Order: sequence, then structure tokens, then C-alpha cells
Amino acid sequence: MPEGKTAARAARIPRNSTSTKREESIDLTGDPDDVVTVSEIPGIEQSLDSLGNHVYLEKQDRLRDIGVDIQTSQIVVVGSQSSGKSSLLENLTGFSFPRGQGLCTRYATQITLRRNPIESIVISITPSNNATQQTKDRIRAFHRELGSFEGTSLAAVIEDANKVMGIRSGDTEDDLSLPMFSNDILKIEISGPEKPHLTVIDVPGLFQVTDEGRTTERDKAMVENMVRRVLAVLSCLADRATEGVLQFAKTADPEGERTVGVLTKADLVKEKAVLRTIHELVSGDTLKLGYFVVRNRGADEDDLDVSKCNVKEEALFNQSDWDPIAKLGRTGVQALKVELQSLLLDLAKRELPKQRAEVMKRLDDCRQSLNAMGAARPDAPSQRECLVKLTLKFERIVRDALEGLYEGDQLFKNNMELRLITKVVDLNEGFSDLMAAKGHAFTFSGSSSSISQTPGDDDDKHSRVVAYQSAVAESFNAGLNFTELSLDLTKLDCPSPAANMILNKIEACYRETRGPELGTFGGSLLSRTFRIQSEKWAHIVHCHVNAVIVVVHRFIRSLLRAVFPDKRMREELWQSILLERVQRAYHRALEQADFLIGIEANGRPSTYNHYFNDNLQKARVERLSKGIGRVSTPLNDNTVNLNLNSLTSLVENKSNVDQVKEDVHDILKSYYKVARKRFVDDICLQVINHFLLDGPYSPLRVLSPEVIMGLTDSQLDRIAGESRATKRERDRLVSEVKGLEEAMEVLRS
Repeated sequence: MPEGKTAARAARIPRNSTSTKREESIDLTGDPDDVVTVSEIPGIEQSLDSLGNHVYLEKQDRLRDIGVDIQTSQIVVVGSQSSGKSSLLENLTGFSFPRGQGLCTRYATQITLRRNPIESIVISITPSNNATQQTKDRIRAFHRELGSFEGTSLAAVIEDANKVMGIRSGDTEDDLSLPMFSNDILKIEISGPEKPHLTVIDVPGLFQVTDEGRTTERDKAMVENMVRRVLAVLSCLADRATEGVLQFAKTADPEGERTVGVLTKADLVKEKAVLRTIHELVSGDTLKLGYFVVRNRGADEDDLDVSKCNVKEEALFNQSDWDPIAKLGRTGVQALKVELQSLLLDLAKRELPKQRAEVMKRLDDCRQSLNAMGAARPDAPSQRECLVKLTLKFERIVRDALEGLYEGDQLFKNNMELRLITKVVDLNEGFSDLMAAKGHAFTFSGSSSSISQTPGDDDDKHSRVVAYQSAVAESFNAGLNFTELSLDLTKLDCPSPAANMILNKIEACYRETRGPELGTFGGSLLSRTFRIQSEKWAHIVHCHVNAVIVVVHRFIRSLLRAVFPDKRMREELWQSILLERVQRAYHRALEQADFLIGIEANGRPSTYNHYFNDNLQKARVERLSKGIGRVSTPLNDNTVNLNLNSLTSLVENKSNVDQVKEDVHDILKSYYKVARKRFVDDICLQVINHFLLDGPYSPLRVLSPEVIMGLTDSQLDRIAGESRATKRERDRLVSEVKGLEEAMEVLRS
């Protein structure tokens, strides 16, 4: 087929018997210069004037008028730029479009014909969905009414519209600072008693290369985006008119199930080979919806009206050369109208459920986004009110997190970091297990060995200690993400206690500190041995408190993200008010931990717990029992044979040093057990519970209504005042909700 004569035109539309797609298009290839959307085409065999059909089609028009970015049922015509647009559209619609050379369409133009007893012509502009509210209001204010489509008056109105849209036109044609194309839509509504129900959307055509001084790459991209918006998911720039647009259709519809071909400029076909090619296309199954052949207005036929052009087309296809093709019933604009009318009406009916579902989902999403933003905050009272409400929610979730009431809020189900008290209790129990298993430097004589790295008979205790150390390591890793935490996140290193060395260590301490005492030991010996035995406490406690601080910090940051969705508000509140307060709270907790460590390590051993005496008596009885066991002979389960001389040997021939070692060991063992339990409770109760969780200066208490009420107007504006971006987003959401609500009313009506 010679280039520039008969152009292959591909159309993506559904046919009742074969298509299940809801979004379709017609691709005009060859020489059409534009991309148009045909929303309704009046047929000659199936009328669209019935009330039932009007209901479906008018809904689509009303949805487009609302301006909501929703896919309406439409047949999209896609072709190359700068030739043939007017002829095809005039024949399809009966309306004469302006014709001219070059880029005659720089924005989408919606032409709506309505049947109405009163004749009127109204011209307005539908602003782009991406425009600001101020721009939308200015553009919507454009409104013109004409008595007729007289050339000069229409040209003047279009020139005014171009200025409102801010594109190059007239006196500003050479102003390169202005865009060539606009995303706004020029709307021309024509009413009259004889007008068919019809809407045509004409959008800029695809062009392959830019023209310096006229079109830019930005203009080219804008036109592509317009076509994408009409076609929804398609994108194409043709290298050559026919090949490019057919490739465009093939990419979107590889199986050819939703494509109708339209072959134009039939009057220019003279060669028999071209006729045979056309016959093969029209009679073949390359496209499952087939091809149509039409005649375009000739170059010297500008003065002919549509009816005379239809007569010429009919005469052409009555010629004998066209007879084999004409017998297929797919020649002429009238045959194309009938097919498109049926397809369009079916598409409009099938689109309604999908449109209703889409509008409902988007409306719900927009309302949720607006609710998350809260009420507008233009002044200090509204800003304070907003912050107080969010703060009360923050406090409520903190209380639930501390009480373990996780069923009251969905946040606890979606974010495990918010289950605060569970994590803290687990860490505290692990801390207690580790202190019992590995907190002492040496294993006490006569005691079972502590938990070793290899589990033995105490697998359960070992697994709990390992789990605790893993939890601390995980907390430390998470803490590295918070640069504002000045914590020593050194790995928790707690080796097992040394075995069979404690008596030697006590003897060494005794020899270093003994005085003139006879048969006893100085008061400093117990203090010194206890300090050596508990020397790992400081490291374990610091690691534990730091791990809990990270858990609390993660909780606070996660909860702030959940309660304060506005990132700017959240970060400003955090940086200017909360961060310094929580840092001081963490510092107070660490100071209290050091205070408790200092008391145990540097003070005199002291306790009034009666368990100390109980433990001491048990230790002495245990030592005596083991001694008797060494010098006695068992007779049965409850009776032993004991030699009196052997018994006296247990207390005789023992040096003063040996006696002191045994006495100090038993006292140290008894006191250490009481002191360890007391110390663990003190750390958990004071440092963790009071300073980090429940106390009045806990980091969880730094945000309260009292804090918000104490903020100055300047602080309120800095924290809760809406940024320009937030105001624009709020305006956009409000506008979109309004449009979607109107669309929902249309779809329900």
C-alpha cells in the first residue's frame, strides 16, 4: 500500500460477542493528525435517542463534566499528527471542525451535542486535575456564550481561552517561556432541538520530532501523557505514521481481540494491488473485530458539507473496482457508525459497576487521608486543639501498652514494637536469669556449677539466658539506627563463673587485708570479696538498661508515627520539644543504675533480711554434713557409723587461715544470694519501672496536654501550623472528595 495514500487505522473497542475489556480505543494511522475520543456516535440503524440509552450515555457525560479523574466509557481514536482529522470527525459527527496546517490542537477539546428545545452554544474550560485550587477557580470562571459558530467570534473566544490556559497563542506565539500545550480541556456545549446526543473529545496528535522554536521535548511528553490518560495504559510515538500506530495497537492488544481497523483516503487508491491488499485486510482475521474503509474529504472539497461528502463516498464504493470490498458491508462512514454505536453503548453499560466500585474506593481512601490530617489548623487555638487531641490519644495508647491491654487498638495488632510491657518484662526476667547464672565471678564451693555455654541438666535456664542475650543484641542493633541515643551499645559479654577458685581468692584477699585479729577477720574482708564476686554486675546492668532504653525509644518513635501522621508536625514536635526531654529521662535512669551499683559495690555489706541467717545456717550445715560424710560409714538410708576421733578431726588441725576462708565463704555465699536478688529487684523496680516506664519523669510522660498547653503561639505555629504542601494536599483532597461524591450521586441516580 503506497505511503501517504491509504492509511491503516486501528481501533481498540469491544465487540459484544468477543470482547471482555472495558477500556477501549480506536487507533487512526496513516495521515490523521490528531487523537480524538468519541464518547458517542449516533447510528442510522440503531437509534441512541431512546430514554434507556440516554441514561447510560448521559451518565458518562456527567462524569466527565464533574472533572474527576475516572475512566469513562469511551472509544479512543489514535493517529499521527497534522493531516486528515477534520474529514473523519466531520463524517462521524456531522459537525464541521476548523481545519488548518501545523499544530492546530494544543489541548483537549470536548464538543458536546445535546438535544434541547432551546438553541445555545456555551464555551468553558475544565481545569486539569493537577492544577492548584486557585488556578482551578480562575479557569472555571471562563464562560462564553455564542449565538452561532461564525468564524471571527469563535476565533476570538478560542484566543481568550488560550490566554486563560497560559499557552502560546496570538501575540505570545513566539514566547518560549510559555508552554505549547495545556492539560486543560476546552468544552464546547451545543444544544438544539435537532442535535443528536453526542460527545467528542479531540486531543493533540502524536508527533515524532520536536520543532525548534515551536515544540519542545516537554510539549512532546505532555501530548504523550494526554494520550496515556485517554488510553489509560498505552504509550506510543510512531516512527512512521502507519507502522508506528499499528505497533502501538499491537503492543496494547497483541492478540488483536480489541482492535478495529479503519482504512482512510479510499479515493486516492488507484492501484489494483492496493485494492487486493485492502480486500485481504477487510475480509481477513488479522483483527478479530475487522477493518472498515472510508473516504476522506478531498483537498479541494473544503466548501462541501457533510451530506455531499457522504454522497461522494457512496458513489466511490459503488464503483466496480470497489464492489468486492463493498459486498463485505464494511465500507463507508455510515457502516462504521453503526458498528461503533453498538460497541459504545455496550461499553457504557458494562462500565458502570466498575466505575461505581472505583469511585467508592477512591472516596474512602480520600476520606481516610483527610481524617488522618485532622481539622485545618490556621491559628493558635486550632493548632493547640489538634495537638491536645493527638496527645490524649498518645497517652491512652501508652497506658494500654503499659497495662498489656492490646485488644483495644488495632495498632497493637499491626505493630509488635508497641507491645511495650511484654518486651520489658521479658527483658527483666532474662536479666534476672543471667544475674543468677553468670553474675558472680567465681562459683561458690559446694554449689552446682552455673549455666555453661553447653547446656546440661538445666536446659531450660540455659535457653532463657541465651534468649535474653539474643534479645539484648537485637535491641542494640536497632539502637544503632537512632543516632540521637548516646548509649554505649557494646556487646553483652558475660562469661561463665570460674570454678574451684573462690577459696584461693578469699585466702589471697585475707592475706592482703588481715590485721591483728585472732581467730576472726577484719570488716573490710567481706566487702572486698563481695566487690570481687559482683564485679560483672555493672556491665550486665548497663547492657540491660540500655536495651530497655532502646525498646522504650522504639516504642515512642513508632507511636509518634502512628498518632501523628503529618511528618512535618511529628518531626518538629520531636526535635523542638520531645527529644531533649526523653534524653534527660534516659540519663536519669542511667544515673539511678549507677547509684544502685555504687551502693552495692562500695558500701558495707548489710541486710536485715532473715533469709541471710537462714542461708548462712544452711551453708554451715551443708559444710558439716559433707565433712561427716567423709569420715563416716553408711549403714542404711538413715544411719551412719561415726567414729568420735574422726569427728574431732573435722575441727582440729585446722589453721587460722583455713578457718577464716570457710567462715568468709559461707557468709559471702549467704549474703551474695540475698544481695543479688535485692539488687535485681532494685534495678527492675527503680530504674526500669520508675525511671523508664511509670514514674512522673519517665520518657513516656514527656508528652501530655499540660506540655501542649504550655507552648507559646510561636511554638504552636512551628509545630502544628500547616505547610504550603499540607494546605495544597488538604485542598486537593477536599476537592477530590467533593468531585467523587458528585460522581457517586451520578452513578447511583
